[in-house]
Amino acid sequence: MGASSRRDDASTFVRKVHRRALRETFGRWARSRSYRRIWIDVGAHEGETTFPYAAADPSLLVYAFEPNLNAASRIMGRLRNYVVLPIAIAEKDGSAELQLNAYEQSSSLLPADEAGVKRWVTEQEFKVVGSVTVPTMRLDTFLNGAAIESVDFLKVDAQGLDLEVVKSAGDRLGDVAKLQLEATTVAYRQYEGAPGKSVIVEYMQSKGFRLAAEEIQSHGQEANLTFLRA
Repeated sequence: MGASSRRDDASTFVRKVHRRALRETFGRWARSRSYRRIWIDVGAHEGETTFPYAAADPSLLVYAFEPNLNAASRIMGRLRNYVVLPIAIAEKDGSAELQLNAYEQSSSLLPADEAGVKRWVTEQEFKVVGSVTVPTMRLDTFLNGAAIESVDFLKVDAQGLDLEVVKSAGDRLGDVAKLQLEATTVAYRQYEGAPGKSVIVEYMQSKGFRLAAEEIQSHGQEANLTFLRA
């Protein structure tokens, strides 16, 4: 059996394991307890954005997606109400290559935009150091499989794929009350094909959301955009 075939078999096995876990474990676990709110963190890394809230509020259930297993393993099992899933949210259920970056938080399913990286202002080293195959899942696949009826907050930091994550919710996007996405605000990009702020805002407005807040970051090159369902 060739190396490519072994990778395909391993990827298929991992996807089946995760899907079965979502259907039979996480959905039942979530329903077995009284959680007043459900949050989803896509690109959680070490839970910098959402973990403190889960730690402070046991009635809040957070599903944290982090495809980099090294990062995900550091927050797995730390809180009962913080469920860590080593899966990438994408527009297709399957698998993809995660480009591992020297600066861990910059790892992405998208290839680096070499011209944009040269112009990008940052104190961190942006350098692809390898890749690994990771399972991918649509957001609506997860919501349906885990029997989640509504989401109070969806935070997305997917390194250029934030809009793709939102689109993967399909018709279930209407069941999300609040979203936070990261958008590039300059003409150059760190990742090939990453949409800019105007594209994201236009799409969200077309889906019935309004831009409620904007937090500039990364030396003015990016912004966290917060949307509320209108």
